[in-house]
Amino acid sequence: MSVVQQTGPCRPPATHIVAELPYLPSAVPQARRVLRECLGLTDLPDDSRATAELLVSELVTNAVKYGSPPVWLLVELRPGLVHASVSDTSTTLPHRRVIDADSEGGRGLLVLDALAGSWGAVSVESGKYLWFDLPVIRSE
Repeated sequence: MSVVQQTGPCRPPATHIVAELPYLPSAVPQARRVLRECLGLTDLPDDSRATAELLVSELVTNAVKYGSPPVWLLVELRPGLVHASVSDTSTTLPHRRVIDADSEGGRGLLVLDALAGSWGAVSVESGKYLWFDLPVIRSE
């Protein structure tokens, strides 16, 4: 895991964390641990932390189930915002599926719709990345 903290006269302070994840189901709890360590640098309320963890879990699950290695997690912390993206080398973007009420999966994009302030998926020559922005308010 690499941590870079940036600040300057023209931009607000930011912390960037980058971690390579295994192309295995164990990448999901590992990504949550990385995110928890990042959020330990902040004073965000527990519900914001839990939401960010759930959203990161959805992105990493998608990369491990449908992507190609390597898988990378980028977390950016800015005042009032948690941004995360997960990249892999598959160029196939996620798509909504019709799911049965008793299906075990297929709801990741619905979770992103419901909880993220915004999110997206971008295909590039070297693969794709899925990202979300989560507006947050610091604890008082």
